[in-house]
Amino acid sequence: MKKIKTLASYALFGLLITSCSSDDDNNGGEETPSITQAEVIANHANIVYQSYLDSYNAALTMQTAINDFVDNPTQEGFDAAKEAWLAAREPYGQTEAYRETNSPVDVDESGSSPWGIGNEGQMNAWPIDESYIDYVAVGTESHAGDYASIISDANITIDEATLAQLNEEENDKSISTGWHAVEFLLWGQDNTSPSDDLPGQREFTDYTTADNADRRGEYLKVSTSLLINDLKDLVDTWNTGGAYRTIFEDLDEAVALKQLINGAFFIAGDELSAERMIAPVDSTDGIDNSGQEDEHSCFSDNTHRDIFANTAGVYNVVFGKYGDISGSSFYDLVKQEDEAQAAKLKEAADEAIAKVNIIANNAQPFDFLITQESSTDATFGPVMQAVVALQTWGDEISASASVIGINL
Repeated sequence: MKKIKTLASYALFGLLITSCSSDDDNNGGEETPSITQAEVIANHANIVYQSYLDSYNAALTMQTAINDFVDNPTQEGFDAAKEAWLAAREPYGQTEAYRETNSPVDVDESGSSPWGIGNEGQMNAWPIDESYIDYVAVGTESHAGDYASIISDANITIDEATLAQLNEEENDKSISTGWHAVEFLLWGQDNTSPSDDLPGQREFTDYTTADNADRRGEYLKVSTSLLINDLKDLVDTWNTGGAYRTIFEDLDEAVALKQLINGAFFIAGDELSAERMIAPVDSTDGIDNSGQEDEHSCFSDNTHRDIFANTAGVYNVVFGKYGDISGSSFYDLVKQEDEAQAAKLKEAADEAIAKVNIIANNAQPFDFLITQESSTDATFGPVMQAVVALQTWGDEISASASVIGINL
């Protein structure tokens, strides 16, 4: 599958992310009504619910394609399942901006949250030790081979409860569930050179004549079903009258505002820019394909789209827009209080979006781009330029929060 096809399929998202520069209204001199914190909170809750619902529905489409393939393995069905995974990642990537908001997706191992331990680690943990799940090519993983794979061990029952229990059981790379487990089962390892511009090359015959074909198919189905259930839980709890939606709407307004904007601040200034972009640059260090292990979607070579979608999620939170939903926003509150700071926030957003779009639309794959860069080189390439822009945006989100009395 070529990247250009994937990009063309999601042109709508490109329109969304480039539209933030048109948010200034001309009211013909009329006085603009005051924006209230309650309006911002209500609009945000609507956005969160709708984006989780879109992610869930796209994942259901993916599940149908995967089940059809496993039940009748063909090359055409295999390609359709992979295309469905790529499509489902687009809305999910935008929901990443709801992490670190003290909401149900967050992991709280202290047990202090009333809604328990979040399910993000079960849905999207990475990087993963592929050999924990299935076979890997000999000599390709320095940390591989310390244990038999789940698929090759006939003593392990493949069901949702077992896969959930095995997730991170050995260490933080022993991932058995989530998007990237499904991704690996569809694409396999990406052992090609980044300059080849190819994702993993798993053959569909892994599900027909290869060793453990039946168990592999069952694993693919079960791990997908578990992901669907996790997404459904988030849809239900954020729906009107849902368990967490009720808690969120009853929070002190200052607390709710801090929680909602902290997720955008975290993704732009840390998780996306540092963990998902600087880390693979540093681990590559000019060596052919070593940094592929730290790519977010290394098996499918979809990292460029992950970066794009994560950035779109930050935009959604800051500007209060998602799809057909548009309402009072964090940006509006800042502009109402300090127009100069709001202008800085918008300028930083525009710059970050422009730099991320260079990566998203680059003819060269992300894993090739990172072989050309260093985080310590004074002449940054497109990846590190986007990192700087995202971190600057994070700084301006923090400064803007201070304007309305929020300390991030």
